[in-house]
Amino acid sequence: MTIQYPDYNNCLVNLACSILKHFGAQPQHATLPILDSLLKSQYTNVVVMLFDGMGSDALKYHLPADSFLRRHCTADISSVFPPTTTAAVTSVESGLTPAEHGWLGWSLYFSEIDKIVNALTNTEEGSGNQAAEYHVAGKYLPYRNIVDIINEAGQVKAYSVSPFGTNRVHQHDKLYTEVKRLCSTDDRKYIYAYWYQPDSCMHDKGCYSTEAGDWINAINNEVENLCRDLRDTLVIVTADHGHCSLRYEIISDHPGIAKMMERPISVECRAVCFYVKPAYHDQFPYAFHEAFGENFMLLTRQEVFDRQLFGDGKAHPKLEELAGDFLAIAISDVGIVQHHGSNRFLSHHAGMTEEEMKIPFIVIESNDR
Repeated sequence: MTIQYPDYNNCLVNLACSILKHFGAQPQHATLPILDSLLKSQYTNVVVMLFDGMGSDALKYHLPADSFLRRHCTADISSVFPPTTTAAVTSVESGLTPAEHGWLGWSLYFSEIDKIVNALTNTEEGSGNQAAEYHVAGKYLPYRNIVDIINEAGQVKAYSVSPFGTNRVHQHDKLYTEVKRLCSTDDRKYIYAYWYQPDSCMHDKGCYSTEAGDWINAINNEVENLCRDLRDTLVIVTADHGHCSLRYEIISDHPGIAKMMERPISVECRAVCFYVKPAYHDQFPYAFHEAFGENFMLLTRQEVFDRQLFGDGKAHPKLEELAGDFLAIAISDVGIVQHHGSNRFLSHHAGMTEEEMKIPFIVIESNDR
């Protein structure tokens, strides 16, 4: 597997910043030149469709070179780090880096309630119980959605089509129906559409499975059918991250590591945050490498910050706490979970490999006006 660092000059953050700038809002980062050039055509409709987990590697594996999506793939761009839904989708929705918005991964430690919380579902890691009577990550890691920012700028209308967007859909075919309906009106608009496949299927069946291929082929066909009916519309299709097949190491099998830990691991199984008891800070790197070999790049929190792996910009006040003392970054096909009862997907993401980091930038222009 090839190590792939995030490129914060050619990533999802820059894509979102191009959208913000085009529609009269102030971006916080550089824009994406390839998108800026396309936006000069002043389309009535600008649509960004993000399919969870549909990275460049999976697209090339499951679709022939002459398929609709691959024919229209003009470039590969970078996800953010970690390349995982929580971090990447939040960057698309905010135009901010993970360092700025703080949504680093699936499970995050919040000292305010002394719990590790699954940020998107608001459940306590391990038990699955509701973490609090309020949405914990939403309260302590708030951000402004670019849909709201664009609407406040007042030049166009902005919508999000997803199971939790401004225009909610709960069936795959309804996603396309709603995008088509919105595009049929005469007013200028921005539409962000998100669907949670093929990621969910890949987790359960594997990223190279027939079932994952069926999903990607279905997406290919549905997007082609949608674009055939659109007029004066720019459609960008991309993903939040890619996937890779995994085997697992388990913390409870390594009592020497377990005794050094202040609390269970957090963030992601391939971007693993360790909170280490102060007495063991010096010993931990040696014990980690003895236990897990060369499958991970182990960095101190300060080394992560110095390398700007979470991106640049003004760091969120909680970033130091969220990042823990050490971060183990997967550079092979291994993930780490806490114990034998932990969920172990066949395929996962959030590591620093090409398979996970590289995502497609697909362009379909409907020029009929």
